[in-house]
Amino acid sequence: MNKKNQKRLQMLKESYRHHKKGLFITVLVIFALVICVPQVDALIHPKRYIACSGDTLEVTVSYYAKNDEAGQRVVSIPRGSEVELRELGEKTSTIVYKNETLTVDNDHLVDNLEDAIQIKYVYPRRLLNLLINKQGKLSDMVVRKGEKVKVVSVKTEDLDRKTGRIQWYQVKKNGKKYWINGAHVETTKSAATANYAQDITYSTYWDDYYGKGYSKDAYVDQIDYKPQPASRYADNPIRTDINSVHVSLSNLKNHKKYYLSLIKKTGINSITIECKGDGGNLFYDSDVPKKYLSKPSEALTGSVMSKQELKDLIHEFQDAGYYMIARCVTFKDSIFAKQNKKEAIVDKKGNFIEINDEYWPSIYSRKAWMYNVDICKEIAQMGINEIQFDYCRFPDGTASQKDDLNMRNTYNESKAAAIQGFFTYAKDQISPYHVYVAADVFAWPIVVQDDQDIGQFFPAIANVVDVVCPMPYTDLFSQGAMDIADPTAVPKKTLYKFSTIAKRQMDEIGTQAIYRTWIQAYSPFDASDVKAEIKGINKAGFEGYLIWFGNGDPNDLKGVQKGFVDSKIKN
Repeated sequence: MNKKNQKRLQMLKESYRHHKKGLFITVLVIFALVICVPQVDALIHPKRYIACSGDTLEVTVSYYAKNDEAGQRVVSIPRGSEVELRELGEKTSTIVYKNETLTVDNDHLVDNLEDAIQIKYVYPRRLLNLLINKQGKLSDMVVRKGEKVKVVSVKTEDLDRKTGRIQWYQVKKNGKKYWINGAHVETTKSAATANYAQDITYSTYWDDYYGKGYSKDAYVDQIDYKPQPASRYADNPIRTDINSVHVSLSNLKNHKKYYLSLIKKTGINSITIECKGDGGNLFYDSDVPKKYLSKPSEALTGSVMSKQELKDLIHEFQDAGYYMIARCVTFKDSIFAKQNKKEAIVDKKGNFIEINDEYWPSIYSRKAWMYNVDICKEIAQMGINEIQFDYCRFPDGTASQKDDLNMRNTYNESKAAAIQGFFTYAKDQISPYHVYVAADVFAWPIVVQDDQDIGQFFPAIANVVDVVCPMPYTDLFSQGAMDIADPTAVPKKTLYKFSTIAKRQMDEIGTQAIYRTWIQAYSPFDASDVKAEIKGINKAGFEGYLIWFGNGDPNDLKGVQKGFVDSKIKN
C-alpha cells in the first residue's frame, strides 16, 4: 500500500473513532434526559400536600354555563392530598389536582404529609371517655362537648387519604396521654358546638319529673347530631331487603336443615341468632367473661357450642346465601350486675335492688360497656355480618324511684346521652372488623318522641348506628294508639302508620341508617297477618323485616312461614 493510501486509511479510522464517540455521547445524553425528566419536572412543578382544618378543602371554581352565564361549582380536596404546584404566588398559588387547575391559599400547601396533619387542638361534639389504647380500653378521664383538648401526636397511618379524615388523635389531659377517635371531634369549638339538631322534634313530657329544661338538655344539648357517613363494606355488602327470622342458637344447631331450607321456600334471606340472652347468659364458649367476672362459668351455663363451632355454623349459612346477624342482649344482665356490684343499680344504702325481676348493671357503667363490646368484637371476628344490640336501655319505672336509687351516674349524663355514648363506642370498636352495628328500639318512644325514661331517644340512636330495628308489635299498642282503634286488628295500617312516624324522625336528622323493623309472627297472628305487616312496611317506602316468634322453633314458624314473603319493592 503506498503512502497516500495509508494516510487515507488512517483518516478513515480516526473519523470512525470520532463518529463512534459522538454516537456514544448522543446515547448518553438521551438516556440522561429520559432519567432526569421526572426530576426536572419535579423541580419545575414540585409536589405539595393539602393542609386544612376540616377533612376536606373546598375550592370554588367559576365557569361559563349556558348562555354565557357565570356558574360556580365546588371541588373537595381531602386533607393530605398530593398536588402539583404550577405557579407560586405571594398569597395564593395555582395547583393541579386530578388534572384540574385550581387556585388555593398558600396556607393550605405544605411540603410533606406529616405537616398536612398537624392539628394543635380538637373539640368533642359530645362527652367522650378518653381511651387508654385504640383497642377500646376506656379511661375514667372524660372530655366534654366543646372542650379544648391538646393534641400531642397524629400518625400518617391514621389518615384516610380518600376522605381526609383522621381516625385517631393522641391527646393529653392532666399530664397523661390518651387516644380519641377523630370521628367525634372538630378542629374548632364553633364546629363542635354547632346546632345540628335544629329540625328535631321532641316531647317535654319528662320535664314534669326532672325539672324544666330537662328534655332539651337530655335530647338535644348532650347529643351529637352531626350527620355521619354511611358504613359500607365491600367485603360485607348490606341490602335494604334483608328479611330475617330470630332463632336461638340451640335451635339453629339442632334443626339446621330446616333453617337452611327457608331461603328456598320463603323470602327469608337472613338468620338472627341469639348469642347473648336475657339475664346475661352466653350461648357459646366465650373467653370474655374471664376478664370481667369473678365467676365466669355462670355466664356460660347455657353455652351450646364452642367458638369454632359457631364460626363454622355462621360460614355454612353464609355459603348458602344467608346474611347472618348476632343478637346480643346488652344491659338486661343479672349475672354481670351481681358480680360487679359497683357497676350495678343499687338503692341509696348500696343494696342490690330488683327492677322488673332483674338486677341491672348501670348503663352509665363503662365497665359494662367494655364487657358487652368485647363480646361483640369476639363474635365479629367469627365472620358475622351484623351485631344487633337488644335491651340497650335503662329498666322501666326508675322515674318513680329516682330518689331511692343510685344509678351510678358518674358524669352527670342524661339517659339518652349514655345510650348514644354506648353505641358510639360500640361502633368505633366493631367497625374495623367490617361488621355492621344495629340497635333494637322500643316502639313507644318513637310514637311519643321522647325516651320514655329508658334512654332510647330514636334520633340520637339513629344518628350513630348502621341499622335501626324498632319493635312495633301490634299487641303492645293500646287501643287508639296512633289514631287506630285496634292496632292488632289492622296490621298493615299499624305498620304503615308507625313506619311513617319513624321515617319522619329519621329525615329530621338525615341519617344514613337502614330501617329494618321487627314484626310479630306469634299468636294471634297467622301467615296473612304477617304478610299484611310486610305490605304496611312497603307502603311506607321501606324494605326488610325481622320475624319475632320467641326462639324461632320450627313447629311455630311452619304455621306462619307462608307469610315470610320477599320485601323487595318492585319498581
